[in-house]
Amino acid sequence: MLIQYKFILWMFGLIFLIWLLFGSKYFAFMDKGNQTQSRVEHLDGLRFFLAFIVALFHYILCYSYFHGQEWSEQVNRVAYPNLINMGGLGVAVFFMISGYLFASTQSSSWLQFYQKRFCRIAPVFFISSIFCIIIAFCIQKDNINADKLVNNLYYWLDVGIIGNKPHLFGLENAHLINAGVTWTLFWEWGFYFSLPVICILRDKIGLMSLSMAVLFICVYFVSQYNQNYAVFISYFAIGALGRKLPEKIQIPKYICNIGIILTVLFMLTVADRVYNIVYLPVMALLFIFITMGGDVFGLLRQKAFVRLGDASYSIYLLHGLAWYGMNKYIAVHNLVLNRTQYTLVSTAVMFVLLIICTLTYQYIEKPFMALGRRKSPWLKE
Repeated sequence: MLIQYKFILWMFGLIFLIWLLFGSKYFAFMDKGNQTQSRVEHLDGLRFFLAFIVALFHYILCYSYFHGQEWSEQVNRVAYPNLINMGGLGVAVFFMISGYLFASTQSSSWLQFYQKRFCRIAPVFFISSIFCIIIAFCIQKDNINADKLVNNLYYWLDVGIIGNKPHLFGLENAHLINAGVTWTLFWEWGFYFSLPVICILRDKIGLMSLSMAVLFICVYFVSQYNQNYAVFISYFAIGALGRKLPEKIQIPKYICNIGIILTVLFMLTVADRVYNIVYLPVMALLFIFITMGGDVFGLLRQKAFVRLGDASYSIYLLHGLAWYGMNKYIAVHNLVLNRTQYTLVSTAVMFVLLIICTLTYQYIEKPFMALGRRKSPWLKE
């Protein structure tokens, strides 16, 4: 695999090619029905970049895993010191976006709300899990262990609510087939299930007061027991703050753009890890700059990235299958690829993945989102 500086050049090359291809007329079908007044265009472009850097982070881990190393950030921190925080950064901002989008929820029916969330999350989740099950079966077909199989399958088809993905057919670390990304859905669902209580408190004391209270409790109390839990919950609270602060303060757009670049560089090159309570102020600044209108000098509003932002959930859940399948094929067939050949194959796989994800969004995600918005005959008035 490429050394760090060449990897960075490849990454920017991918972004340029993606901009050319997915900004073309061939993907104009993704624009249909997406031009709504509530749309925050630069957040959609941001979501693509978040999914993209998470995919590249797992690309590094997957390569190392198939070359005999642990699936671990620390193993790759020496070779890729300025890239290894990409995955955590992407997930952190995804959590903040959820806090931003849902902190002002006014639901007349929480059952209807959960119907929408289920229809949004479940279809691609099931696709990802079913492919993981099929791949695990193919790998273990000569040595299948059916112990607790039904129970394990239940966990794999839980829509991410439980967050545990056990072995399949005796294949240890089966969760790595899709890069183990579904752990974040456990936190998303936790946030959704807490919203009825959050909304009651918000309506009593205000969104900003509630967000600050949650941050206080996380930093000074929860972090003493589990720092990761404190950080994850704090990200949702920061997202909610990002919804309210633009009503209170105003920052010139060019300062927001420069601030986004500087905070991202800090988190990638200076921070020892993203999920660290001491870096919450930096992450909060980053998201505030974004919610104040920062779009990295128009980059996040480019048509290609906005389109792929719509498909970011598919990219997030399916990229692990692409990297795992690619590396498994190379290993099973004993292919010996030099760095150039491996990079060319990876580039092709990346573009095939992105094209597939535009199709899963258009023909699976969108119809199910429309279904979720329909009033269910099972729900009473």
